[in-house]
Amino acid sequence: MNYDNAHECVYSIQVQTGKGINITANTFQLAQGDILKLYDGKDGTAPLLGTYTGTMMQGQSLTSTSNYLWLEFNSDHESTAAGFRLIYHSFELSHCDDPGVPQFGFKTSDHGHFAGSDISFGCEQGYTLHGSATLKCMTGERRAWDNNLPSCIAECGGSFMGESTGRILSPGYPFPYDNNLRCTWTIEVNPGNIVSLQFLAFDTEASHDILKVWDGPPENEMSLKEVSGSLVPEGIHSTLNIVTIQFETDFYITKSGFAIDFSSSLATACRDPGIPMNGSRNGEGREPGDSVTFSCDPGYELQGESRITCIQVENRYYWQPSPPSCIAPCGGNVTGSSGFILSPNYPHPYPHSKDCDWLIAVHSDYVISLAFISFSIEPNYDFLYIYDGPDSSAHLIGSFQDSKLPEKIESTSNLMYLAFRSDGTVSYTGFHLEYKAKLREACFDPGNVMNGTRIGADYKLGSMVTFHCEAGYLLQGYSTLTCVMGNSKRPEWDRAKPTCQ
Repeated sequence: MNYDNAHECVYSIQVQTGKGINITANTFQLAQGDILKLYDGKDGTAPLLGTYTGTMMQGQSLTSTSNYLWLEFNSDHESTAAGFRLIYHSFELSHCDDPGVPQFGFKTSDHGHFAGSDISFGCEQGYTLHGSATLKCMTGERRAWDNNLPSCIAECGGSFMGESTGRILSPGYPFPYDNNLRCTWTIEVNPGNIVSLQFLAFDTEASHDILKVWDGPPENEMSLKEVSGSLVPEGIHSTLNIVTIQFETDFYITKSGFAIDFSSSLATACRDPGIPMNGSRNGEGREPGDSVTFSCDPGYELQGESRITCIQVENRYYWQPSPPSCIAPCGGNVTGSSGFILSPNYPHPYPHSKDCDWLIAVHSDYVISLAFISFSIEPNYDFLYIYDGPDSSAHLIGSFQDSKLPEKIESTSNLMYLAFRSDGTVSYTGFHLEYKAKLREACFDPGNVMNGTRIGADYKLGSMVTFHCEAGYLLQGYSTLTCVMGNSKRPEWDRAKPTCQ
């Protein structure tokens, strides 16, 4: 029986995902003007496999490149014929190779690796996708993805508008950033909110590759922080709804950089001012008008004001002045009957290329006892020099390095001078020293005489020193002095030092 005139018939064949379709014409006889079209896909927009009339397809086999075939049969108003009988079966298609996953990225969807399927990718927080986010396995004789695998890049700068959370990474993180960079990131949250920065990791070339943070745009000149080195900074909090971050590097050494999380919160009071590392805080109030005070542990100095007050200006809440910090200073004049001396940044590694000098001065009736609580500096390159007097021209008590804990040392006077020198490369944790004023048990160094010599270097009670003049000079006074307990109940020499004339 023949088919009818003026027919438009559509056939859709779908087999299991990952399989193709092989179709064979067992019988095929169409009248002139009647045609059958086969498409390699879901509909008539797919690639055309062939157009057939008469007996052209008799005995032929066609193969799809996906799990779909689309057939369209049209007969005209003229003669008809017996028509066609097509037989199809499915078969396993070849697959696209696994494209992998971008470094610092992940798959958001994977619909298989067969023809027509696709895979989509995303990046971890802080990274930007470069390339096509979706790869499609192409149909055709050769299986291949239509694009290269994308990459996830930590970029130099960016803008975050209206995002409540996010992450900022140094360019190329966690690999070393490049030289000669100037990267700027802007974070803008909803009006009335503030921005908080939390440092997850931080390592830049100290004093050369610097991260700067501003409250608002830089032209406001409201600096929140300026940091470099390997010490992970404490959290930073804005008072405005905009924060600007700028990272500048020089032409020399590079490090692994930084990872910073940011978040937004509604400003209804001053933020928690925190407790400074190596310090303490007194007071918990955070409402406008509330004040808190700060102090530092022994050996540390307060950088900033000890008392701060919460201020409100419209919907902005902030501490005035900014919360202080506690640092181990690089040198200084130390007084008092006891105290501590710490290497800069202690207990973290001291900075490179530092010259730090301390002068310890106690009451004139006392000498200084210096104990080493901890000690670790780079051997052969970094040194701690300790002098028995007011400066480096005094007698050198010792030059100390390495990580061996030195024995307690004492001065012979009420003054002790310490000089720490670090080079430009390796840093250790440094030192923690404790000094105490100790009642003098010996006389002070009597010194030498001009044009003469002295015999004797022991100044304890009962000890004697003797002076002689050079040839041509006469001794004026007594040649021998003895250390005795004086009327003041303190050790002193029994006679005045002679002269040579």
